[in-house]
Amino acid sequence: MELFTGAYGDNLQAEGAADRNRSMQNALDGFMNGLTGADRAALERVALTVVALEDTQERAWAGHRQNEVHYSGSMVKLLAMYAAHTLRFFSRQLILEQHPPSSDAFFLGLESTFNGKIRQKTPNRITLQHGSDDTKIVPDYRTVLEPQLDASGRPIGVEFTFGYRTQLREMLLQQQNAGAAASIHGVAFGFMNAKAGDDGFFREPTQQGIWLAGDYLGQWTAVRVASVNDGQVAQATTTVDMARLVTRMFDGSLESGSPTDLVQMLAGGGRSWFHRELLWPNGGLSATHSKIGIGPLKPNSAGVVHKVVSEALKAHDANRGLDFVVVWQNLKVPADPTRAELERVSRMVEATVNGFLPTV
Repeated sequence: MELFTGAYGDNLQAEGAADRNRSMQNALDGFMNGLTGADRAALERVALTVVALEDTQERAWAGHRQNEVHYSGSMVKLLAMYAAHTLRFFSRQLILEQHPPSSDAFFLGLESTFNGKIRQKTPNRITLQHGSDDTKIVPDYRTVLEPQLDASGRPIGVEFTFGYRTQLREMLLQQQNAGAAASIHGVAFGFMNAKAGDDGFFREPTQQGIWLAGDYLGQWTAVRVASVNDGQVAQATTTVDMARLVTRMFDGSLESGSPTDLVQMLAGGGRSWFHRELLWPNGGLSATHSKIGIGPLKPNSAGVVHKVVSEALKAHDANRGLDFVVVWQNLKVPADPTRAELERVSRMVEATVNGFLPTV
């Protein structure tokens, strides 16, 4: 069984392609060029990627600072959700291929089939920090997975354990760091980042993409990569790579299976930053699914700690019946974001979405 199957093809139109649909990019560029004063100062540093969820293999998109790696707080917890569902998918495949006769045989099969491959694919910086401690490298299978047994005790399926599913929901829906730590410990730094790298969502040579090697509580020693906004960090992403992943979550093109199961843990657009401040509910746009983020930057030279705000969401344009993936990050704020601060980003997103012209 091949646990590491290589990078997905790019699901976004090539950035430099002559036939790229640039309608959203032109609208975003025009919006940014028209900014002045405090609006320009606030939004110039914000990274954004918007993807039109058309029924095509390569989708129209727009971006601003989309290739910059930023510390992004809780939004990056999406990688743990992705890793967990991927692990469950391959565990189900193992049952189909190996037909283990019991629960114990199933777990032994996981260890013998997966562990060596995970160790080989784990990024070097994680191995240097945690290579002698397998709990940080390979998943805690018995905590994460529960085989479903037939009357004879033979595994015929796999689900998350009740406890682990509860922890995932605490991480994603209730924004709890305790649930995040438990969810991340379940899939381990090694497997989570090995899979992200192999699938093409993180590129080791350039250190760009989605990286999650900190557990939000400091219970495990963090492993860091360079970011634009906060130096060396353990929770970081580019907006374009997160948009590639989230787009696949919503269109069902991930190997880990049905989008229904993945995105149910993001249900509830009312958790969006924009809805919290009542920026969109009465307009044409609405967030149907969302994962927000907020986290502190390191103290500046004066000892002041600012925060950065982020979000990955699915936005619905009711006026035209269109859906978009929106990922934004690096809105710098002195405390929790205010309506005025979030409104700037919402206008940036709205201008981009409204500029979209489907390819005829």
